[in-house]
Amino acid sequence: MMLRLLFSAKPAKCSSKLHFLNFLLLILGHTLAMGQGLAKSKADTVSLSRYQYTQKVTNNGSDCICSITNTSQANLAMIVLTGAPDTDTIRLDNTETFNGIHSLKPGQQVVAVGNFAGRKITALNLSLMNVIIIVMLFCPD
Repeated sequence: MMLRLLFSAKPAKCSSKLHFLNFLLLILGHTLAMGQGLAKSKADTVSLSRYQYTQKVTNNGSDCICSITNTSQANLAMIVLTGAPDTDTIRLDNTETFNGIHSLKPGQQVVAVGNFAGRKITALNLSLMNVIIIVMLFCPD
């Protein structure tokens, strides 16, 4: 008799909120399962004060990302960048060639993407004021 009462109970009705939560959990579980095979790596990021520089050897055959940000809210940043191949194909924000002297407005960020062909990228902060720049370099294997 007791077992009959346990197994003869009517199923509870599920609200639409519960269906929605189940659907979200299904999507989240699928996303987490699919993302397990992706490789995560960190970019090299450095903060450069006046007259400091950084260097990184790039990987030949892979596109590297170089991002430079002027953290000052009032002063220009003067930077010198070298290391791009001589073909002038790598440009900052698709305008100026990577190699050379660049002036960044307060808060400005510039990005260059391309194959640096195994060369050593150098970024030097030559700002007249005590302006700090952030340089991020990422070269996947």
